[in-house]
Amino acid sequence: MFDPRSPRFKEYRGLKYFPVDLSYRYVLGLTPNPKPDTVVILSTRGNQRRALRLGWFDFRVKSTPCRLEVSRLLEPGVGEGDLAVFFRDATSGKETYSIGRYLNIERLTDGRCVLDFNSAYNPACAFSVHYNCPIPPRANVLKVAIRAGEMDSHYATQ
Repeated sequence: MFDPRSPRFKEYRGLKYFPVDLSYRYVLGLTPNPKPDTVVILSTRGNQRRALRLGWFDFRVKSTPCRLEVSRLLEPGVGEGDLAVFFRDATSGKETYSIGRYLNIERLTDGRCVLDFNSAYNPACAFSVHYNCPIPPRANVLKVAIRAGEMDSHYATQ
């Protein structure tokens, strides 16, 4: 789609983002999973993908307590220190991509992590049904709206 020689390139309308809101940026500790376990994460193409459940982030959106699982896919190309959060929220399927969005986690030198929803992005399957994207686990479905990060540009249809 993004290749200028592609016949679909003329359909490209750019990406849309919520305005930056620093109230959706958190610097916090990762609550480690006392016994990191391997979990299965389903994908948009029906495959089962293995991931290591490393721990959780606990935070508040306004006054609502929230928790997200942190994982690392056990796949080639994923580094030992790579942390990922796959999540859905109350905007999913309305203002944001229906499958959910992703966050890459930055580790700070003091051991804390940056959980910044302003950096939330759509998976590749938001642009083409030919991609095989992890689906956020049930534990990572937030009841609150996260109006930060990338919105749905409606390139792919479900």
